Amino acid sequence: MNKQIHTDVFSRLPHRAPMLMIDSILSLSRNDSTALKSVAASEPCFQGHFPGNPVFPGVLIIEALAQTCALCLSEQESGRLPIFSGIQNADFLHPVYPGDQLFLHAHFLSRDKRFYTFQTTAAVSGDLVCSALLTIYL
Repeated sequence: MNKQIHTDVFSRLPHRAPMLMIDSILSLSRNDSTALKSVAASEPCFQGHFPGNPVFPGVLIIEALAQTCALCLSEQESGRLPIFSGIQNADFLHPVYPGDQLFLHAHFLSRDKRFYTFQTTAAVSGDLVCSALLTIYL
């Protein structure tokens, strides 16, 4: 996989710190995108999410997956703001800790008018930590 420069993330996603969850784009096409999130101990969420036993919040994993979907949409459509609009069948299988590298994948499934549905997965060291069916409004 060809790792693209960090600034390419800025040109494809409308998010900025502290809500930008994608560190780099690993692969990108109209139907699939793979991205990387390095979970750092210095992230603000760890100040209040189980201090002394930090676990990366599931809601932020879902946000990172939604942003991975938006990367895919940046290949299909331009000029529209992607809005996270739905989640189904979310499963959280293992906790994510500071120092983990979260590999995020989104696969485009279908489109209904301006609603795009994706099957998403997140993995750490090859182990699945989360999967969900996400809908993005564009």
